[in-house]
Amino acid sequence: MFKGLSFTHFFLATLIVFSLLTTSKMTLAREGNDVEFAVFTLNSDLPPLSKSKARMLYKGKTKKLNGSIKIVLVDLSENSIHREEFYNMLLGKSVSQMNGYWASLSFSGKGTPPEELSSDDIKDILEWLNNNPNGIAYAPIRDVPENANILITVLQGE
Repeated sequence: MFKGLSFTHFFLATLIVFSLLTTSKMTLAREGNDVEFAVFTLNSDLPPLSKSKARMLYKGKTKKLNGSIKIVLVDLSENSIHREEFYNMLLGKSVSQMNGYWASLSFSGKGTPPEELSSDDIKDILEWLNNNPNGIAYAPIRDVPENANILITVLQGE
């Protein structure tokens, strides 16, 4: 094969280089795509959420916090990559699965989906929250303003 290099050594060296390249690419891809989301509000009176309570809200199982505070959810536009990532992280569902879920709830009269924004621009989210005092939204945590009341953070794999 190569002068002084047996086939076995060449194969092992190639395998090691391939493994290193593949691992590096996978690590970079993972680091570039990991987004931490915040479920937040501008209302400082709303209490923090547990993961199960957040799931109940986004599945339409409840619309109240502490038994009496009626809340309203907003959703990002259907084609938003952040919407897809958020639902996958929080509920393990795709946007199309959630659309089907909400369609069945709406048809049976058991719930209505969150209001949908036309974009995922943080300015639009904040404007909606300003108009809805008990409103709750989600966004990548890097976009959430410091004055927001973060109710829970959602990470990949939690």
